[in-house]
Amino acid sequence: MNQTGTVQDKWAKTGWRIEQKYANKVLLGNWTEERLQFTREPKTANSTNRVDYRPHRDFKPDVSERGSALLRAEGLPSKQLFGYDSTPSSHLVTQYEESYGRRHTTALPTMRPWHPDSLTWQPERSDRPIPALPTNFGLLQFSKHRLEKQQSHLPSLTVYRSAYQRHPRSAFCQGRFARASCTLSSHLHAANHNNKDLDLRQCSLLQVPDHCFPLLSPSQKA
Repeated sequence: MNQTGTVQDKWAKTGWRIEQKYANKVLLGNWTEERLQFTREPKTANSTNRVDYRPHRDFKPDVSERGSALLRAEGLPSKQLFGYDSTPSSHLVTQYEESYGRRHTTALPTMRPWHPDSLTWQPERSDRPIPALPTNFGLLQFSKHRLEKQQSHLPSLTVYRSAYQRHPRSAFCQGRFARASCTLSSHLHAANHNNKDLDLRQCSLLQVPDHCFPLLSPSQKA
């Protein structure tokens, strides 16, 4: 009886509160693996973006904005970096068009001498291609028509630019700070630029130019 009372009294004391209390339940089976199992909820949790986002079904992307973004991401193509000092490739006639098109000249090709050292007819046609206007076979007009048709569905002005109201200049903040005259400036005084090493106790003494101010106001002078 005394032992039971002693055990009950020790839990009431402050020093015995740090003692661990063990459960008297029996753990069966793979209780360690079952405790580590993750129970996935069937419901998908909503994020802040999913809750606040409103889908725009009829939105069409801006072609110019996408083109500028692609240019910023990939940079200039190699043709513009390495082919700026040579003849544009769009102004060169292909060998197929030169042989079968015959739209530039109907005369016979010039005679080329035979070089036994290199065993070739020089100059080669590929070395000196014929420059002329490009032949796109209507591809340029088709591309322009497709871009104009695509741009017609897009608004010419953005929502911000159409709804923005211009404010007068008086509505903006203006500087109201007094500025000293140039005649009172110690930085522009010639005496301060003679010798900058003659400082008194490591402190620069800048002289202010003497200026005689009129004692009478303009109204009294009149």
